Amino acid sequence: MSRIRYAIPNFFTSLNFLMGTFSVVLSPLGTQKMSFLWGEKTALEWAAWLIVYSVLLDKLDGFFAKRLKASTAFGAEFDSLADLVAFGLAPAMLFFHGMRAIAPQWAEQNVPIQILALSFYVLCAAWRLARYNVAQTGLKEYFVGMPSTLSGGFAALIFLIAYKWTDGVFSGTLASALVAAQIVQAGLMISGFYISKLISRRSKAFNMVQIVCVVIGYIFGLAMKFPEFLFSLIAIYSGVGFTYGIIRRSSIKATLSSHPED
Repeated sequence: MSRIRYAIPNFFTSLNFLMGTFSVVLSPLGTQKMSFLWGEKTALEWAAWLIVYSVLLDKLDGFFAKRLKASTAFGAEFDSLADLVAFGLAPAMLFFHGMRAIAPQWAEQNVPIQILALSFYVLCAAWRLARYNVAQTGLKEYFVGMPSTLSGGFAALIFLIAYKWTDGVFSGTLASALVAAQIVQAGLMISGFYISKLISRRSKAFNMVQIVCVVIGYIFGLAMKFPEFLFSLIAIYSGVGFTYGIIRRSSIKATLSSHPED
């Protein structure tokens, strides 16, 4: 029974790792049509949705690790490796190969920018994950910088929405805007901004809203439907979370200063 308890969160981490790996494999196939159980989509769409699946799985491994009291050093390291693939490498490859497939002229003219954006994004994701593992800040209610999971989901969904509303034809302006957004996201991952965690609060009504949004998010995410709604959830959470972190910045720093041993 003890082994099963520890195997459950690692099972979801393994799936997270594989979803990220499959996304990396599919991205270079571009607009090639592919049919699976959920219907027919292009390889790029599948690659993006697999990153969304990784987001959902990443939350499940953490949930079961806490509920089953099965957190281990191995699990933490394995989770970081999976996150680097799913939320660092996979989104970067999606944007790189996506632009080359659906905005070929822009991509050909901006190869250095693409390589810079890809490199910066992957490195920032790696730095973010490494810092999270070693920095003992004692923060219970905040993240320092945008979590890589949130950034990966944001990147995949904004790509899906752009692909959906342009019928898979990106203009040079749109391609530039998406790559610029990618660079901004990378910077936010290693920034010193605080973002409030999605945790239980004193307000029962607020907690109920959180639960409903999460449940609907899982339903739409698993069904690969309504990326606009999923993107809205991430955008609202990020905006409110960062704003609250900025407002509370002084008190957060004061708390850290009063607990240097953390």
